Amino acid sequence: MATVVEFSRQSEVAELSSEYRIASPVIGFDRARELVAEYGSPLLVFSHAQVRRNFEAMRNALPGVEFFYAAKSNPCYPILSTLAEAGCSVDVCSWGEMKAALDAGFTPDRMIHTHPCKTVSNLLDCYKAGLRWFTIDNKCEAEKIAAHTPDVNILCRLAMSSQSSAINLSAKFGCSEQDAVGIMLHAKSQGLAVKGISFHVGSQCRSPDDFHVALMRARRVWDRAVDAGIPLEVLDFGGGIPAPYRHDAVLTLDAYCQSLSQALEATFGDLNIRIIAEPGRGMSADTGTLVTSVLGKSVRSGLTWYIIDEGVYGSFSGQVYDHVEFPLLAENADERTVSPCVVAGPTCDSSDVVCRDQQLPDLDVGELLLVPTMGSYTNASACPFNGLPVARIIGVD
Repeated sequence: MATVVEFSRQSEVAELSSEYRIASPVIGFDRARELVAEYGSPLLVFSHAQVRRNFEAMRNALPGVEFFYAAKSNPCYPILSTLAEAGCSVDVCSWGEMKAALDAGFTPDRMIHTHPCKTVSNLLDCYKAGLRWFTIDNKCEAEKIAAHTPDVNILCRLAMSSQSSAINLSAKFGCSEQDAVGIMLHAKSQGLAVKGISFHVGSQCRSPDDFHVALMRARRVWDRAVDAGIPLEVLDFGGGIPAPYRHDAVLTLDAYCQSLSQALEATFGDLNIRIIAEPGRGMSADTGTLVTSVLGKSVRSGLTWYIIDEGVYGSFSGQVYDHVEFPLLAENADERTVSPCVVAGPTCDSSDVVCRDQQLPDLDVGELLLVPTMGSYTNASACPFNGLPVARIIGVD
């Protein structure tokens, strides 16, 4: 089975197998107009129901796995509060993310801190608030934690890459397979409680087969650590579950996670251990839809340009930092004549261009566009450049 399917127009979506997820908005245009009339534009609209569906799909397909939502993908209240109520746990990387999680209803015992290189203030602030699980990938970090917060639980993060991931998250963090046991032994010599290992196959990992390869490597490290006298009890296999974007349909959460479950059984099924996952994008991306409106329109060298009220300094920052493309959906586009155009953001920066290769109908100033799969790495990396506010966040049922 292919793990990614490409399509060129929304009219092709219906032809895709039920085994795949496509980029679909969480609201329609009628509801979008109602919300814009009440709150203005741009808006990031999050579906509580879709958050719950994603969590339940993962929990059902991966029985026995504990889920710690990666708050870095989107620490907004509608997502965090819904997951807290549903019984999920949370992965944080800073006091700011921990504070957002606490405000949303999480308690410190349902948190893990996964940043492998923390400032002392980051470490102490989270520790003072009650967090007791931290991650390292080097001896220096072990010494830092031992000096300031010695009575915590430690996971050692391994470097791990995959063939199908869009972003290699081991380019900056994670120790080598050869160094892992030495780092854990050093942490143990510092008086730290080394409880397990963690890894991340990379963001937007399109093929679950890559997890199987990573899990086999992790098992080799696990066995070496146990043989060296480190009684491990926790495996954290991170995130990487993909989301659908422009052109790309990815496996449904059920199909993807069932394959992952089989890989876990084949590699760690003989051990009675605690298994943790840290889904971010896979949990939240398709729960959010951007509502943006056309601010201006011009023809330059025979090509129509549209200026919209959100751009790459805002919710479209994911195109810069996250290396993904979002589909722009116009109302009744399949029933209207479309043509090439350029869509640009609202700032004075000429590089603030959202897309140059999507065809859209003739749009009027004030017309709305919907942009699905905007729930991860969008508002989380947005900034108020040019003094323009970031998109307002709204939760809907």
